[in-house]
Amino acid sequence: MTLSLIGANIVLLAKNHNPSIVSKEWLTQNKIITEQILDFTHLPVISVIDTNNFNLMVDQDRLQLSLKKVDQKNLETLPQIISKYIDQLPETPYTTIDFNYSYRLENVQKKLKDVFLINDKRLTEIFSEDYAFGGIIKFVFGDFGVTFRTDQIEDKEIRGGFNFHFKSSKRGEIIKKLSKHSETKKRSEKILGELFHD
Repeated sequence: MTLSLIGANIVLLAKNHNPSIVSKEWLTQNKIITEQILDFTHLPVISVIDTNNFNLMVDQDRLQLSLKKVDQKNLETLPQIISKYIDQLPETPYTTIDFNYSYRLENVQKKLKDVFLINDKRLTEIFSEDYAFGGIIKFVFGDFGVTFRTDQIEDKEIRGGFNFHFKSSKRGEIIKKLSKHSETKKRSEKILGELFHD
């Protein structure tokens, strides 16, 4: 199996984010984003910020911070940026935090069928020999509800995606969960290793 992380983001839901506050100047002055901002859209209902490494989108219900360049340093910076944002807007009624990871898995199609107990012969008879297969598994990891999804993206490549979901109206609990970001990524990769080991 070949495993590579191709995407990661943190989503922070609130009853009312205020995107009009999230300007280029505000992010820079408060040291929430410290690298150069390359592109910026600032409207009353949405703010979108692009740097070399990150994309930040804030609307009234949702903040999403995504990696544009996937590497270890940027992964470690993701929860730090969210923490700084929350610190600057403590009065915002936050409700949920999600950690999302997307992996490209190569040469695992047969293993995937074995894991999900697929009757390959029967499905080939029903569909065709060229059918693609995916699946969804939900489980709990600590305080997180987790959804794992797989689907085929190319001939021999599968995408495996994890969503670690934590719901709370307590700002302190949401901040505390940011310290679990690295742990949830490790758990994702451990699961993939156990599912698709050679």
